[in-house]
Amino acid sequence: MAALAVVTTACGGGSGAGDGSTLTMWTFKQTHVKALQAAAATFKSKTGITVEISAYTPDDTFTSKVQSAAASHNVADVLEVHAAGEDRVLGGAGITTDLAGDINAQYKSRFLKGTADTGLITDQVYQDSLKPKATDPGVKTGQLLSIPFTAGTFGVVYANKDKLTAAGIDASNAPASWQELISWLTATHGKDAQNGGITLGLKSSSTGLDWAMEPLAFALLGPQAFHDLYGTDKSKAWGSANGQQVLELYNQLTPYWTPGTQTLGIDDADRAFAQGKAAFDIGGTFTISAIQQNGMDPAKILAFPIPAPETAVAKDFKLAPFALTGLAVSSQTANRAAALQWLDFLTQPEQAGAFAQAALDLPGTDLGANAEKLVGPYLSSMEAAFGTGDHAWNPGDSTFKGSNWDIQVAGDILVKMSPLKELDPAATNQQLAVYNTSVHSGQ
Repeated sequence: MAALAVVTTACGGGSGAGDGSTLTMWTFKQTHVKALQAAAATFKSKTGITVEISAYTPDDTFTSKVQSAAASHNVADVLEVHAAGEDRVLGGAGITTDLAGDINAQYKSRFLKGTADTGLITDQVYQDSLKPKATDPGVKTGQLLSIPFTAGTFGVVYANKDKLTAAGIDASNAPASWQELISWLTATHGKDAQNGGITLGLKSSSTGLDWAMEPLAFALLGPQAFHDLYGTDKSKAWGSANGQQVLELYNQLTPYWTPGTQTLGIDDADRAFAQGKAAFDIGGTFTISAIQQNGMDPAKILAFPIPAPETAVAKDFKLAPFALTGLAVSSQTANRAAALQWLDFLTQPEQAGAFAQAALDLPGTDLGANAEKLVGPYLSSMEAAFGTGDHAWNPGDSTFKGSNWDIQVAGDILVKMSPLKELDPAATNQQLAVYNTSVHSGQ
């Protein structure tokens, strides 16, 4: 079991007293702690109920903490969990409880379009849970194992305005194309070869794949041809000319990765950027909070989505938001009614906006026309990159991939090309083709 690297902010114990006057909540997001504490203070003033917030990081430490606490019947009343993943794992294990009977259609209508049922166990999710390597055995069709708390998307680039200016770049507007982004990298790297490059937490190799390469591929090829990369038609799938074109563009980043990027975790990469060790950082809408926590003023950042190439098919390329984290209730809690009251409070528009401003993380609640006013200037600029429909890349949609597709396996192949230079784009294309074929053949 991983060592408990903690981060505790209040009493770190498990389930509350059982009289509904005190709740405990655990999160894996240190950047959410102060915002949750502020919410808890307001909640207490309204209800008299105290909520004690504790954070356990990084992710594997949080997981170990929850599992060991469950074994001793001491899990917190409420958990913030990874949506569409960890919520299913904990629910299938019986650690968290089914919310389907508590969250009706009217309740769900407060969430961003397409996110309300992220925690729902559909028949497809149930069928997938029956497979030998499934991580969520035990789930049942119809269960609702979490409700959305934060939402956002991947594929957001953060640039250091001071480094842009020093390299002679106008930092007031985002680059108009992928090619212009590469020219910016050439300029910042030329100005400062040690600290003028780009970083990303490539220790988790899937980040390069689904935070950078996939949005680039979607924009370049358009939605149908992008989906075809993962299909069975070899003239259009990985190994094809389309795959080669995508990889050659992505490989343009290779000269500009900051030294050692492939060894950095996500938090490490964000910290390196905040410390001025890179001019660019690729992440998601959630990254700005981590950068701020590491000491960088958000006003010093220019944030923009992965820019579309000049020859992009998806002319109105946008990023589709999806639920990132969810709220789940422990099956061991003696304070279920109070826990549900806390969930309801956290996801009301006014409170969700207050949380967003304090945590610099977008809420799963739909704030409607008041969004810009409620979330503040830094997050509202990111919302401009959001979109829905055919020209919006949705990293939460994997329905067009083989059911056994593993982004970590594919990410490992991509990292061998960039930044490691062990493969060229052609060899990478062929290895992805072999993997894609094996997925579809069930091997």
